[in-house]
Amino acid sequence: MKRLLFLFLFFLFTHAAMAGGGKEAYRNYFLGSYYFSEGDYGRAENHLRRAYQLHPNQYNFALAYALSLGQQQKTDDALEVLGRGKTMLSTRHPDYTHLASLQNFVNGMINLYGLRYGNAIAPLKRAIELQTELPYPEERSIMLNALGYAQVMNQGKGAAAHDNLGPHYHVHRRDLERGVTSFLAAYRADVQNIQAAKNYQLLVDTLGLASEIIVEDSVLNRDERQLKTYQYASLPANVQPLLEFIDYDEVVFLLDISGSMVMEEVSCIGEDRFDVMRETAQLLLANFAEATQVGIGTIGGDCGTVPRLWHPAGELSRKDLGYALKFLVPDGTTPLLTILQETPTLFTDNPNTTKALIFISDGENVCRLPGVDICEWTNSLASQQITINIMTFLGASLDNTNAFAEYTCLTENTFGRLLYMDGNRCRLEEYRFDLVKACRFDLPELRRVNCWGAATENLWAIFPE
Repeated sequence: MKRLLFLFLFFLFTHAAMAGGGKEAYRNYFLGSYYFSEGDYGRAENHLRRAYQLHPNQYNFALAYALSLGQQQKTDDALEVLGRGKTMLSTRHPDYTHLASLQNFVNGMINLYGLRYGNAIAPLKRAIELQTELPYPEERSIMLNALGYAQVMNQGKGAAAHDNLGPHYHVHRRDLERGVTSFLAAYRADVQNIQAAKNYQLLVDTLGLASEIIVEDSVLNRDERQLKTYQYASLPANVQPLLEFIDYDEVVFLLDISGSMVMEEVSCIGEDRFDVMRETAQLLLANFAEATQVGIGTIGGDCGTVPRLWHPAGELSRKDLGYALKFLVPDGTTPLLTILQETPTLFTDNPNTTKALIFISDGENVCRLPGVDICEWTNSLASQQITINIMTFLGASLDNTNAFAEYTCLTENTFGRLLYMDGNRCRLEEYRFDLVKACRFDLPELRRVNCWGAATENLWAIFPE
């Protein structure tokens, strides 16, 4: 009941704040995240500003906009936006620990971009501390690399030029050793972190230390469960992200059976999207807990078309559901909004059960209803304790901006997950604005110097770029 009350209050709060926002806000959020990942920071800032203006009480918008301001060295403005965003985060949020870690990380990044290295250290340490509770070694590695960078670069203000060396900062051995510790921890957490490996090796070589060889990642808190995939031939190489979709009391499949699902092929598998969708649903059906009540609905035809399948959670046996999945046939377009509005009827009225829709699709909504914004409407599902988890065959590219704007608001507003098929690597990947991956730092040049006289042996110079 406490969770239900929280979701109801959250709905009231966000619904009031969403006025004027809706899908347009999420469209700008997607564009901002895309351009940020491409390194086009000016354009990213413009789109993220617009998203934030349309929906200033969306926590993720505040984090992303603050980071974009920080990257442009608008440090005070960035910290002000971040401070306002911090007040939106409730300790009762399902992803509180992760979001709090990201908030501290963004704080550290803003200070790093603003050359306030000393101010960056404490929030970065707090972000890393929170990460120890989370199964995200890659994120933790990047945060540790940023911490090492801050520790080495925190050498006071003003680079002086003397001894014909040009402008440089002085750094003592003990500061470099602190950096070694952080870079090594970053490398241990994720051996694929190129920046951490380079920074670690640079300091090891500089200090004349023995290099530690790391063979494999130290992946903490990995879910030990494995989805049973051996009997399915049309699935991607990794399906483990789908574990996020199964831990509910009531689950309803919402399957896109539009014509495009058979017209397009998942090239790395050699099967059409329809077959991959069907086998994904069968895989999940085989892995739900025995007590989970499962239902199914389809999205196809045109606006107003009666769904081919429409069975509330618990109405059909697992065997009958599997049979229904096996004989699905494609039909029409993707009238998502009109079908979504009816999906609450597929769940029970029990306020004590967790409920989720699993939407598998390759398109965006084609039905427009006067006065109804799909993103604003989605908050009504949160008020009914219904989560939306999405798997899409679309790539996170500019061509799919409108679809990802819808997918993002559907999942974020209901505390769900968004997975997309990476056809090149044949993997399911989680989509979100990855604040962490976008922030990587390489140490600048280091050189041994005698600026303080022969009595000071352990002095190096950093030459800022």
